[in-house]
Amino acid sequence: MSRWRSRLQFSTATCLFLSVWVVYAAHLTSNVVRETYLALAFAERFTVKVDPYLGLHPDLFEIPGRGSYINSNPGASLLGAAPLLLSRPGVSVLFAAKPSLGAPKPPTTYNDPRPNRTLFMNEMRKRGLDVRLAIAALLTQIGLMAPLGALAAVVVFGYLRGHAQDERTALWLSLLYALGTPLFFRSGFLNQNALLAHCVLFSWVLLTRVGAGPTARTRDRDWFISGMLLGFGMVLDYSAAPLALTFGLWSIVDGWQAGGARRSVQRAGLCLLGALPMIGLLLAYQNAAFGSPWFPAQRYMPATEFSVRGWNGMTMPTVSLLWRNLLDMRYGLLAFCPLLVLSLGAPFRGQPLVSRSAMVAAASAIVSLWLFNSANQFASLQWNTGVRYMVPAVPLLFVLAAPVLLSSAVPWRWIIVAPTLLISWAVSMMRENVVLSLQLLVTDGPP
Repeated sequence: MSRWRSRLQFSTATCLFLSVWVVYAAHLTSNVVRETYLALAFAERFTVKVDPYLGLHPDLFEIPGRGSYINSNPGASLLGAAPLLLSRPGVSVLFAAKPSLGAPKPPTTYNDPRPNRTLFMNEMRKRGLDVRLAIAALLTQIGLMAPLGALAAVVVFGYLRGHAQDERTALWLSLLYALGTPLFFRSGFLNQNALLAHCVLFSWVLLTRVGAGPTARTRDRDWFISGMLLGFGMVLDYSAAPLALTFGLWSIVDGWQAGGARRSVQRAGLCLLGALPMIGLLLAYQNAAFGSPWFPAQRYMPATEFSVRGWNGMTMPTVSLLWRNLLDMRYGLLAFCPLLVLSLGAPFRGQPLVSRSAMVAAASAIVSLWLFNSANQFASLQWNTGVRYMVPAVPLLFVLAAPVLLSSAVPWRWIIVAPTLLISWAVSMMRENVVLSLQLLVTDGPP
């Protein structure tokens, strides 16, 4: 018995990983997003074309003579294809044993005020794709989004334990990161914004962990890996561009502080060298899909209300989006996560986790992402899905907010932590805006 007990004694990190994975998986949705179609195309037909699914989603479009594609970057679909590819034998057996799952089905209704949801669901049913697509949505969440979210929580736990030298504090803060921030909400289905947030987190932890860069060689290696992570961020979404640029400038400053101009050029070069293969992957995808590596999907998709504004939807930052991206109850980052407002007190309260130059780098990255997303007119569509565009800033805001939270008296901590957790749980269940999600939780209870 003692041998069995010793084998079953999991570490704190393992328990944290499994707990977050289970909670995330329990809050999955069957939402089929545009990235799901490309993930299936990768996994089942090894192609970038989504021809069989044209007409099932407004973000799928056809280029005459070339085929149909999604109007987004391919990174999330590339990752999502992995669990789909691994599960192909089992799914094939399921559909062979019960062919009716893949048979066309009559129209039905969907209890949602947004008519397009019923429209697209019935089109899936008509083609006999509804069950297959729902299974794909569930597999990408359970097999990718949930475990990656759990891994992120473990990374935060190890990072904070190294800085705070207190396992208990690190544990509850890592749980707060996993369950109290919009990463919980955005991990309900395959989503590039949450995946980009993980890239930002891993890069930040690599560059600012305790004992980071004890030698010039290991510090150079860290900058190379950081370049790879943020380069893959570009494969996930073009909103990684301001983050990659800010971190690149940070590599120049970091090198200058370590050894002057020569070291500055070296570290910036290594950061760029790490990013180049990832950017090459994005360019190769765009060339395969659109016949040219140089332009994003938005250049080729049919004109929409927002794509005709500025350059393919990019303008100068607008006042409306500047405040809505932070405070709008339908998709504002601080509305979905009030805790993050504490990051504003980072220069004045608590013992910072990192150096002042790192804090400046984090603040610069956050502001640059905010300005970029407030110039992207497609951000106005977030009302339909909740907070998205600002989610990659969550890791940086959290590490700035954590010391301020810890420096507060216990009652004041709960005054902001309790509503943050309540909002996060409500929106992750209801998939609605903050006010409506809380109303539904009170009137209907947990679904």
